Amino acid sequence: MTKSHVPLKDVITRDVVSINPQDTLREALSTMVENHVSALPVVDSRGHCVGVLSVTDLLGMTKDLSDELNALSESGGLDHERLVQKLEHAEVLTDQVQGWMTSNVVSVRADSSLQQAARLMLKNRVHRLVVLDNDKMVVGVVSTMDLLAAYADEP
Repeated sequence: MTKSHVPLKDVITRDVVSINPQDTLREALSTMVENHVSALPVVDSRGHCVGVLSVTDLLGMTKDLSDELNALSESGGLDHERLVQKLEHAEVLTDQVQGWMTSNVVSVRADSSLQQAARLMLKNRVHRLVVLDNDKMVVGVVSTMDLLAAYADEP
């Protein structure tokens, strides 16, 4: 079986950290930093994924605050502490996640192939997909790095 037909369930990250729509941006950013992730699925009280909050979303709100944050992000040298300082100055960290999250969740099913996931990422210009079951419950996340690692292991 070629890698493009390997089920996605074999490469996804199943230990997913998520947040609630009512959580504050401060709580979300703290969760990102503590767990070394750049995005979090936003899950409602029923366990359904209703959005995603990413570092890109947070950077979008700081555009007017500092060009250096955008430069840091583009160079891959994002300093989370400086981001927190800039956001505190902007007094937005008390806002709820639901006001800043991306509501249009780009998702995929666990029984999809690696190739299907890669095509979906390219089409939507995203670096990660939320993996959902039939009931829209989060069962994992797959990132571009997960896909690259799977293809790199191909003999």
